Amino acid sequence: MYKRDCKKIAKWAMQKSENFNALCCFVQTTIQMPLSRTLGEMQDIREFGADSTALWGNKIKAYIYLTENIDTLFADIKQAVADDDIIRAMDIMTEVPNLGMVKAGFVLQMCGLDVSCLDTHNIRRLQESGYDIKVGDLKLPAGLKRETKLKKLAKYVKLTRETGGAEYWWNTWCDYVAEKGGMNKSLPTGDIVSKFHVTAVMA
Repeated sequence: MYKRDCKKIAKWAMQKSENFNALCCFVQTTIQMPLSRTLGEMQDIREFGADSTALWGNKIKAYIYLTENIDTLFADIKQAVADDDIIRAMDIMTEVPNLGMVKAGFVLQMCGLDVSCLDTHNIRRLQESGYDIKVGDLKLPAGLKRETKLKKLAKYVKLTRETGGAEYWWNTWCDYVAEKGGMNKSLPTGDIVSKFHVTAVMA
């Protein structure tokens, strides 16, 4: 799934700033929202822009920031990806409003870097495997000193890699979401969940 879908997204996202912007918007739509609803939200954003009902609270701030800074942001991330500089890329993406380490990791996972999205589902899975970790451990408090921020970013990247890396977390998360069902019951298999990311990002 990862080799087919995530890499397809990465190749597409790195082609031009418009595509990268869509990827970043997609990640915003996944915040506090079932995956199955993100396709409709992406279509709404494409049609109505900042007036989309899919954008609220800090999502609006993120959309405006991306609109105003996307060319520079894209150039910086494209270079970081080319250099395989994950910490630099994480540092850049966490400056985007409403993107902490976890969702920044999600963006960069879909840009081809070996990092992943340790969301609440994955944190729970780590806890069940014996890891002493809490959601709060993965937050970047306001006013954090730069040196401390970079150390936290490096620790996060190390954690995602030592627990399986981008491919492992992509594939197992897709399977996990499918198995859980609930509000994502329209996505009954991990394979469908994975393919849905491609459809929603490129909507």
